[in-house]
Amino acid sequence: MVIIDRYLGTMLIRTTALVLFVLMLLFAFFSLIDQLEDTGRGAFGVYNAFEYVALTMPRTVAELFPIAAVIGAMTTLGLFARNSELTVIRAAGVSRNRVLYGLLKGGLVLAVVAVMLAEIVAPPAEQAAQKRRSVALSEQISTESRYGFWVRDGNSYINIRTLLPDDEFRDIYIYEFDGSNRLRFSTHAERAHYRDGEWRLFDLQQTVIDREKVRQKAIESADWDTQLNPDVINLVVVKPEHLGLFDLREYIDYLAANNQNTLRYRQALWSKIVYPFSILVLIALAVPLVKAEARSGAIGQRIFIGTLIGILFHIVNQAMSHLGVVFKLSPVFSAALPSVVIFVVTLWLIRRSH
Repeated sequence: MVIIDRYLGTMLIRTTALVLFVLMLLFAFFSLIDQLEDTGRGAFGVYNAFEYVALTMPRTVAELFPIAAVIGAMTTLGLFARNSELTVIRAAGVSRNRVLYGLLKGGLVLAVVAVMLAEIVAPPAEQAAQKRRSVALSEQISTESRYGFWVRDGNSYINIRTLLPDDEFRDIYIYEFDGSNRLRFSTHAERAHYRDGEWRLFDLQQTVIDREKVRQKAIESADWDTQLNPDVINLVVVKPEHLGLFDLREYIDYLAANNQNTLRYRQALWSKIVYPFSILVLIALAVPLVKAEARSGAIGQRIFIGTLIGILFHIVNQAMSHLGVVFKLSPVFSAALPSVVIFVVTLWLIRRSH
């Protein structure tokens, strides 16, 4: 039994890896075409387009994993059925549940790899991709360093240490110069919000530099007269669903502490938690859909069915996430519902086949 489990799991991993590679090349090609349309804007060139595609590929692969897993499972079982291996395995006394168990052992390996890719590799790569692309495209963002972004705004230089979604900054330094390039004001703000077309700074410490003396003052909040375009800054900010699990949890706590709406981010958090289970239930669905005696079944047909199931699952999953936010549903419910439905359907099909 251990040998059969290992054989099933290994074949699933190999087939899924091949499917994932093909999908990755396909999506990389279309992404590159899309990025090449921006060449010539600012300092964005062909190298930047290739760099952006390469850095966003871990996130793309992580998103494609559930689709690749169900295609891989359908193809693996289809190959076994065509070569009569599935019939031989069943004739040897191996139950369909045992076949499912062998596939899920391989699926567990795939799920672990997918989670590591989505949580460890993809978030920093995605952040680097957005930052470098925005710096190359934008005339406002002058440079990006280990201390955040430097932006020129007229006679002022702005250093933004932390960029957050929803037009919000934290840890901002503003250096204002006069017409003779002498530093007149040095301001540090704990945070900044863009609301109703205006920027507002909070918890300021300002240093005023005159010819005679230097004065310091603390300001609770103040309007910020700047030409800084939030649309440009939003190019840099990583979407909540592309953040790592712990970063997302930290940001939710920050929003809650400031009495802000966290539903969108809790939805993204629970989608990440459910993510590995969705891979496993999609793999399990392949077992009752492939009959052991279906030797004549075309592999292309099984790949098509697997692709259709994966795409439909992805669409429904995304739709439930958006509907959950719009109708203020429980994030656990809206994130888990598609996977739970697939799980129930799989159990029903397995029992029906018996």
